[in-house]
Amino acid sequence: MKYALMGISFILLLWVGTFYLML
Repeated sequence: MKYALMGISFILLLWVGTFYLML
């Protein structure tokens, strides 16, 4: 459960980072 939450937060952070760079 903990690892899944960390993975989701990491993917979300990565997605937000790429989206921010594209703007």
